[in-house]
Amino acid sequence: MAEKVTSVKVWFDEVFPKKFDPKATGGFQGTFQFNITGDDGGEWTTTIEGDAMQVTEGLSGEPEFSITMKDENFLKMMNGELNGQMAFMSGKLKFKGSMSVAMKLKGLLF
Repeated sequence: MAEKVTSVKVWFDEVFPKKFDPKATGGFQGTFQFNITGDDGGEWTTTIEGDAMQVTEGLSGEPEFSITMKDENFLKMMNGELNGQMAFMSGKLKFKGSMSVAMKLKGLLF
């Protein structure tokens, strides 16, 4: 089992870039954003172009979609302790933008 991630910033800076697999993007090219609230939160923009992904701290550009959630719920989801669909249905994950694009990236994100 992978080591449990205990910091949102560590997930974006270290785990997420290593997890990137161009095959998991469903052909998506573009930008999406995360707004993670709480003491361990922050804002990140992810851009996928070709076979490359760039994650930057802060919000920039016009995203195809954005995800907003509390830091504790985000970490639970990234550690496999909270299902993304259940988080959305229970209001723990707020989503804005193209759901069809987000579903293409499900394998990359969750």
